Amino acid sequence: MNNAYIRLMIFLYTAEKSTVDFEIAMVLLKNYNRFPDILIEDIAKLANTTPASVTKFCHKLKYKNFKELRNDCYSYEDHRYIDDQLQIAETDYQKACEHYLENEQKNLSFYMQYHDEQMIFEIAKKMQKEKEISVIYTPYSYICVHVLRSFLEPYGIQVHGIMRDLDEDFMETRLQDTALFWVINLQGEWINAHKDWLLKQKAKGKELAIITATYDDGFKELTPYIFPFQFRDTILDTAMQISCLFVKIAFAFANFTKMEKS
Repeated sequence: MNNAYIRLMIFLYTAEKSTVDFEIAMVLLKNYNRFPDILIEDIAKLANTTPASVTKFCHKLKYKNFKELRNDCYSYEDHRYIDDQLQIAETDYQKACEHYLENEQKNLSFYMQYHDEQMIFEIAKKMQKEKEISVIYTPYSYICVHVLRSFLEPYGIQVHGIMRDLDEDFMETRLQDTALFWVINLQGEWINAHKDWLLKQKAKGKELAIITATYDDGFKELTPYIFPFQFRDTILDTAMQISCLFVKIAFAFANFTKMEKS
């Protein structure tokens, strides 16, 4: 389902430009249309490195080896679906658009149904006490922050977006008036790299909720509120999936508010 493409894009958002890993990621993206037939030796040669370095990079993307990454790039179902849409478009533009919307509706239904409903209501209840909520995010998830802001502003709650590539002292300043904050980190590497800082925020009495595609037992030390992300097709789907979670949490928040007033 093109999961590897999403993981590569997410990696590049925060990667240091002068590293071997960055070169490998760029080579993989530039040669993405050659998958799954391209070999690890080809990638190593194009990135001016060794197959061993490519394998280590695959580990950083949470793959056991290059073969697992390669097989996570394309599937027969992906190609068949795209080919079907293009064939429809060749004869009927409007019908192709309707076909696409029908598929997106299925994705939307998936995003709205698989979360832990009890956890959604628990975190929404905690938000009842807050006047400010922060979201530590990356560029691909900015629209999600805007979605949460739009739904909570009518209730007098300010939602602040904090880019996670800022230094820890500056982020801490931004979190000064925030008792509850979110971290969006699909691969989990940022959380592990800043775990001591996050534990420091917890020691100050701040509560944290995490959205991630990588389950790590160490995350439990930070918070019980860990919301899983399911890798699917595109960066657009990534934003949509997280946005759907925030919409459900906002709806739960509104439901609590209505019950308190009645």
